[in-house]
Amino acid sequence: KLIPDLGHFLMDWIEACKDPSRKTACDFEYSGNMMEMMMLGLVAYRFPGKKLEYDAKAGKVTNIAEANQYLGKEYRDGWVLDG
Repeated sequence: KLIPDLGHFLMDWIEACKDPSRKTACDFEYSGNMMEMMMLGLVAYRFPGKKLEYDAKAGKVTNIAEANQYLGKEYRDGWVLDG
């Protein structure tokens, strides 16, 4: 089965912005989870032979404390990330 052509991704996003009831082909609900999984794979790569135990709600690795340094970032004074 072929995936239907969705057209240009930018137009897909613009149309979703115009119509709040319309979702993009790859919205944040889907792509956010996918990116989180991919980024955890990159963190796990730094700890070969070890299994990471991850608390998704807290956004933390629970069994290898030093792995958490790769899950966030300290911002310079005056800059914050809310959310």
